Amino acid sequence: MFRTISALALRTALFLPTVLIGTAAMALAADPQVKVMTYNTHHGGTVATPATTDFQLDTIAAENPDVVVLQEAYSTQLAYYVNGLNARQNTTAWHGSFTKTCKAGVEPTCTTYTSESVIILTKLTTVAVTSRLIWAKDSYHVARATLRMVVALADGTQVNVFVAHLPAQSSGATARATWVNTFKTWAASFAGPKLVGGDFNDWSDSAPIASMKQQYNDAWEVGGVGPGLTHVKSGTLSLYSRIDYWFADKTSGMALNNVTVAGDVNDSDHLAVVATYTVPSTAPVVPTPPIVPVATQTTVFADRFDAFDATQWPTRVITGTQNATVPVAVAGGLLQVGALKESLAGTHYNGISSAAYNVSNNGCAAVQLTQGLNPATTAYAMFSVVGDTYNQKRWYQSGDALIAESKIGGVKKTLVDLQYSAATHQFLRIRKETNLATGTQDVVFETASNNNGQAGVYTERYRNTWASSVNASGVKVEIKAGTSGAEAGAGSAHWDNVLVATNCK
Repeated sequence: MFRTISALALRTALFLPTVLIGTAAMALAADPQVKVMTYNTHHGGTVATPATTDFQLDTIAAENPDVVVLQEAYSTQLAYYVNGLNARQNTTAWHGSFTKTCKAGVEPTCTTYTSESVIILTKLTTVAVTSRLIWAKDSYHVARATLRMVVALADGTQVNVFVAHLPAQSSGATARATWVNTFKTWAASFAGPKLVGGDFNDWSDSAPIASMKQQYNDAWEVGGVGPGLTHVKSGTLSLYSRIDYWFADKTSGMALNNVTVAGDVNDSDHLAVVATYTVPSTAPVVPTPPIVPVATQTTVFADRFDAFDATQWPTRVITGTQNATVPVAVAGGLLQVGALKESLAGTHYNGISSAAYNVSNNGCAAVQLTQGLNPATTAYAMFSVVGDTYNQKRWYQSGDALIAESKIGGVKKTLVDLQYSAATHQFLRIRKETNLATGTQDVVFETASNNNGQAGVYTERYRNTWASSVNASGVKVEIKAGTSGAEAGAGSAHWDNVLVATNCK
């Protein structure tokens, strides 16, 4: 099944140029390097038997990148790529994240997702993951997904890696310009070096690429040799089709070491682009830094629902109407809300709310959603941090989506829309953080998997400025579930392990 690298090199020798910029590499020899690869997989390949996906994995493993960004992959293929790379490289380090594109909806709400996704894979330590839909309609999608992953290099230096897949066809030129302008504004909100890779569906002299090059260096333009063609038509490379790119932000000081194309014209309708950069180190230069006391996380309130304590949960629903006939009970060490109302029009929610707690000192509130509601319905399982009825922040699961939402001054806003995973989204956390890099007070929405009844490593899903109208010195935790219309078979939501703490880690 595996093909040797020599065979791959022979089959693509005419379009695998590499340039080495030795001076930059030598000057920054003490700084860490990162090797990145972008690959439009054509939905896992052009042939099912033998599986082209395996040939793509051979190519990736042979290049041995640190980070891979994929376009036109299916969300269901994430595990196949991860497991395939781990098997080929005899490791367990490879892991990744995906986010889906949007077929139908009106900004900011996607009503129909496709299974087509962008994916980021890495064998480095993942520090944070943030997804975003960029609304720029073309013939296929109303909004295309992008994903940011912060990875830590060998010395701890952090780099933002973004995956891009822009609107397609000549009719999508205006949408591509919109996509680029929206993306640049969003990416600029994140501190640190930035690498952007993907299928931009446009030539190097187009207006969207020119816009990118105002802030980012095009790797092939800086160090490529030859045309660097990447788009395949009818089994051959299409002239003037360098549409796959790596971009590095100009202000970061990153130096390109080499750039090449890789892959086989029979495996996808794109070749991959591989680039290696030297990144200015942000590791401490002091050999032995002074020991600074670290504030420890302090639990303010916790409940494992071994029994129901009404003094800890003095009220029921505080963010909307309540139907007291919706069952709420503690059983088997879980808080159970439901079964929800069957095929009954109107609004029917019930739940519990805590006393007020002070989370202003880098505090957080978290809960474990051990069982979500039936994903075939649009019932809601909600976890909220509440200032008052008009000002709150919440996670909620509805259907196959997990949504982070704010309500400020009575106006609701969707912050992030994720494909719900009962495994990876077991723990939901809303955290207030003093951002030392920007000096702002941030709200951070995070998720984690279940690690023997405790939260695993939290993944950042969204970050923005904490709204002052949600008074962090006196917020309440609300857990509720219900229906906003006639639903059949919504089931019940099960909750556990509520935690309110300060100095959250």
